[in-house]
Amino acid sequence: MIEPLLRDLVVTYAVALAFLLILARLRVPSLVALLAAGACAGPGGFGIVHTQDEVNAIAEIGIVLLLFTVGLDFSLAGIRRIWKPVLFGGALQVSGTAAVAAAAVGLAGLAPLNVGVFIGFFIALSSTAIVLHGLTERNQVDSPHGRVTVGILLFQDLSVIALLLVVPVLSGQASIAALPRVIGHTVLVLAVVVVLGYLVLPPFLAFVARSGRRDAFVVAVLLASIGMAWFGARLGVSMAIGAFLGGLVLAEGDVSHQVLAEIRPLRDLLATLFFVSLGMLLDLRAVGAHLPLIVALALAIVVTKALVAWGTAAAVGTPRRAAVTAGLALAQVGEFSFILGRVGLQAGLIDQAQWQVLLSASIGTMLMTPALLSYGPALGARFARGRQVALGDEAVLSGHVVIVGFGLGGQLIAKALAEARVPYLVIELNAGTVERARLEGIPIVYGDAVGADAFAVAHVERARAIAIVINDVDATVRAVKAARGLAPGVPLIVRTRYRIDAVRLEALGATVAVAEEAETSLEIVALLLGRLDVHRDLIERQLDRFRHETSPSGSAGEWRARGTV
Repeated sequence: MIEPLLRDLVVTYAVALAFLLILARLRVPSLVALLAAGACAGPGGFGIVHTQDEVNAIAEIGIVLLLFTVGLDFSLAGIRRIWKPVLFGGALQVSGTAAVAAAAVGLAGLAPLNVGVFIGFFIALSSTAIVLHGLTERNQVDSPHGRVTVGILLFQDLSVIALLLVVPVLSGQASIAALPRVIGHTVLVLAVVVVLGYLVLPPFLAFVARSGRRDAFVVAVLLASIGMAWFGARLGVSMAIGAFLGGLVLAEGDVSHQVLAEIRPLRDLLATLFFVSLGMLLDLRAVGAHLPLIVALALAIVVTKALVAWGTAAAVGTPRRAAVTAGLALAQVGEFSFILGRVGLQAGLIDQAQWQVLLSASIGTMLMTPALLSYGPALGARFARGRQVALGDEAVLSGHVVIVGFGLGGQLIAKALAEARVPYLVIELNAGTVERARLEGIPIVYGDAVGADAFAVAHVERARAIAIVINDVDATVRAVKAARGLAPGVPLIVRTRYRIDAVRLEALGATVAVAEEAETSLEIVALLLGRLDVHRDLIERQLDRFRHETSPSGSAGEWRARGTV
């Protein structure tokens, strides 16, 4: 009995590994590669794997661990900082996408209203795994579009709990009149799970951690994740929701990072099976028979989601460029849609033919995601062109410093210049920040520095220097190009996160590009040597030498020596 299962597990992982390695060369996301592996290996493909039910059973443990770690990744403090895009942006995006999709399905006469609403909810969810990976690769998580994208993704992940509760109502298994009672019961159960989780899990894991036995801690983490899933199921909610709440309970605890580190390898191993098993649901013959419809649907989903997410981001005050970029980032269908889809299939909301088309089109949208993430900033910058908000009737400036960005870095620069009595002007994209700064008497204008308009109004050609300190490397690149187009001889200092980006920016014309990874490391060196009572002159000489060695062109030391600003 066990031998066929082991054989299929070996074959499944072998096929998955082959697809991961081959498609990695084409920069295809791992999730898509796993789905494709399952499609080829499963009954609807070449039929290599036979005992899919057993594989699915193990894969269910993978999704439990996946949702447990999603809960661990949540930071309630972080959510509070971006509560507006999380709450209002997420609600508008999910409900707006569902409404547009349901209306399109209904008007086309493809399905009844309840099925259209379900399909709308299915389409509304985006891929947290693919988008966060893409944003991290491009250093855009902290950018304006990155923050609003992450906020909407957080809401989507949380909304899965509510959407799973709506499926029985849409399928007719529960009446609308019973929905308040079901929601009330569920809220009560969730409260019980959370309270007991807070009372039990943190002290339990802290107790095990104090034992100093790593193997015991690993077992305790596995017990906590699967135990919360089982406990939630016993109280009437799904195992996935129970696991998610368990992770959420632990997210703010002292051991959360260690829990995540210990559970991640096992999660990835079993979550791989989950996504492969989803691919096994694909029938390649059905895909071939409906290929034009699938391609058209995939394109329609991407366009619809991008437009709705764009409008949503704009509605919560996101600047036009960031809103367009965020819309493209959220244009695919996500992994949690597949969980919702399987529940809808089991409830009879959709049939196998509809499921095949939806699943295939969803994978198609995922395949488009890398290109959308790559070209999103450029398209956003193009849409923002010519749409600058009036920057105000600023006096003609000369001999001033232009500061682009008014986060912590921009504020420190402005404060230093004010104390040195050097005139400056700030260009900032966040309208709220501009309003608050103006109330404090800070010379600041609203504008997007990726184009020449903001620099023109700031009279950058007569500036003494330019400092660009924004958390978006693509926007920084465009700002450097725009500034250099108007003021080729003005000293330009840029902050970026990584040295490889600093090299690129200096090649584009930045006088000095300061890499955070280098400067923070040098600061640690200085603090460490100071604690060891190394003479300050020696520390300064070492820092100057290291800084010169790590600077893209060796210009940083020369800049400081000249004292230009």
